[in-house]
Amino acid sequence: MQTSISSNYHLEEKEVGQLDSWTPKGIAKHVDIEHFYTTAMSTSLPPWRPIPSRLAARFLGASLQSLANWRMRDLGPATEPMRRGQGNRIYYRPDKIAEWLSGGECSDWQFSALWLRQMGMPLDVISEGTVRDRIAQLEAVNNLFPAVNRLWRNFREVETA
Repeated sequence: MQTSISSNYHLEEKEVGQLDSWTPKGIAKHVDIEHFYTTAMSTSLPPWRPIPSRLAARFLGASLQSLANWRMRDLGPATEPMRRGQGNRIYYRPDKIAEWLSGGECSDWQFSALWLRQMGMPLDVISEGTVRDRIAQLEAVNNLFPAVNRLWRNFREVETA
């Protein structure tokens, strides 16, 4: 689905999976979606980057034990594959959490498009391809400075502990 945006046209939120179109299912009905949305949109952390479970619990307004219970019962959001050398940490992607909370109404790329727009990086055309291209561009810029990126990752982990 493509949506063109001109300078005087405001994108309808339902087209990119806004809150009022979300229909949580199962255990997601008990999560404060408004809290998750405002927290995820106000942070400078891109939603396509994995975050530790402690931070995911804060985003969801749930405890770490609740996340662990949901994970063990296969009821919660999808986790990211384990990274080598990262110990037994569990990571989540905020865009995948949004997809889980919305019951599939808001896909990961749509949530990333909302975040990009919130951060002042609007897209002329909202489509999966353009959003993924913008993400690839931003990731390429971040990969130019791997030492800085590593320092930022270490700082974030200390900050969230």
